[in-house]
Amino acid sequence: MAVAVFGLAALAISLANGSGGEGHGGSTFAVLLWIGATAVLAAGVIVVGRPTLGVAVANALAGGLLFSAGDISTKLATQGGARIAFVIPLILGYTLGTTLLQLGYQAGAALTVAGLATLLTNVLPILAGTIVLQEPVPSGALGALRVLAFVAVTTGAVLLAHPDGQA
Repeated sequence: MAVAVFGLAALAISLANGSGGEGHGGSTFAVLLWIGATAVLAAGVIVVGRPTLGVAVANALAGGLLFSAGDISTKLATQGGARIAFVIPLILGYTLGTTLLQLGYQAGAALTVAGLATLLTNVLPILAGTIVLQEPVPSGALGALRVLAFVAVTTGAVLLAHPDGQA
C-alpha cells in the first residue's frame, strides 16, 4: 500500500505546474485502432485466460480492459462533433465491463477482481492519452516524477491485487 500512496503523492507533486497541456486529440483512426485492439485483447483474455488464470482473474482483466475503452470513448464523445459517435463504444465498454466485473466478483476474491480491473481501467487511459491522444508529459524533474508516479501507482495496484493479501 505504501508504494501506491507514494505514487499518488508523487503524482500530486508532478501536477504543481498544471497538467502539461491537453494534447491534440489524436487521429480518429489511431483512437479506433486502440479501442479495437483493447476489445480484441479483452476477448482473448476471456478465451485464453479463463482456463489458465481462472474465471475471476480473466473476468477482472477483461472487464478492466473494457472499462478503459469506455473511459477513452468518454473523452472523445464529449469533444462533440463527429466524435459523438464514440458514445457507442462508451456504452459497450461500460456495459460489458460491468458485466464481467460482476461475474468476476461471483467467481473470486473481491480485492483481486477490483484491484486488477482498477489497474487496467486507470493505466490504459493514461497510456492512451500520452500515446494516441498526444497529451504531453511535462519536461524536466516534474515529468520524471510523473513517470515515476505512474510506475509506482501501477506497481502498488498489482501488489494490492495479490490474492493472498501479502501486498
